[in-house]
Amino acid sequence: MPPTTPLSQVITLWVHKVFASLRKTIRSNLALFLSTLLTAPLDPTLSDLARRTPLPTLAQSRLNRLWRFLHHPTLQNPWALTEALLPLLAPRFPKDRPLPLIVDWTFAEDGRHQALVAALPLKGRALVVAFALHPLSPFPSQNRVEEEFLHRLGRAVQELGYTPLFLLDRGFDRVSLMRKLQEWGMGFLIRLRQNREVEPQGGKCLPLKEGYRRVVHPLREEVRLFGHGGEGVEVTLLVYPGGREPWYLAYSGPFGGEPPYGWRMWIEEGFRDLKGQGFGLDPIGCGRGRASGGGYGFWPWGWRS
Repeated sequence: MPPTTPLSQVITLWVHKVFASLRKTIRSNLALFLSTLLTAPLDPTLSDLARRTPLPTLAQSRLNRLWRFLHHPTLQNPWALTEALLPLLAPRFPKDRPLPLIVDWTFAEDGRHQALVAALPLKGRALVVAFALHPLSPFPSQNRVEEEFLHRLGRAVQELGYTPLFLLDRGFDRVSLMRKLQEWGMGFLIRLRQNREVEPQGGKCLPLKEGYRRVVHPLREEVRLFGHGGEGVEVTLLVYPGGREPWYLAYSGPFGGEPPYGWRMWIEEGFRDLKGQGFGLDPIGCGRGRASGGGYGFWPWGWRS
């Protein structure tokens, strides 16, 4: 029977391969930090991690090293994570289909910040690939923050040869955003508010809740949505029967054919997982089964000293 490779060695090799663009010292510290994290209790403090770090130094020295590592300028740049993880995870999806990316806001653990997070829905889990951190107060223009984030992430996906498909909840239901995503060549599947004004081909403009309230079977129509000031956008409207009210989804993308019903489940399960404990690291599966593997999210602002 061949000898088993120690987990710490496996992690070290993985980190040096995935984060090859980082300096060697940063990669070594990152591998050490991740190896320690796996043996730490739930919700560890920095002191907990320092005590478990396998280094022949005093605990205070290990704590100082960990503190300097987590506050290194390279790790404070969230797009360093994106540049490393996207090329690793994207090839799991075929290039002849859009690359789905769940995007939503969630609160950071310190209670003073919120993060705009993007994740790939993979085998029933939401694996974080990008985030942008912002203070709760003062908060910049949310529309501008979201547009800049989606544009930068979408361009990174396009550079890999994929077409991004952003899965967005009702907070992103803005005609102006839909128009920009179309201009950038990016797809979207956005859950709509029930009072969104919609005009079917050859019909009159009505709120969704009035025109599609009694839908019994899944419905697909080409429509025009209207926003403030009469601004409009052409989309495919997907209506699915629900409990208290139907699901209204606006779809736009360069790929033909009807979007599968499973995309609704991506939204429902993915957002639940994205907002849950651990940002895709919770060992309990979401909706359709348990996680098939682990992932890592680097959230230094969440640790307590």
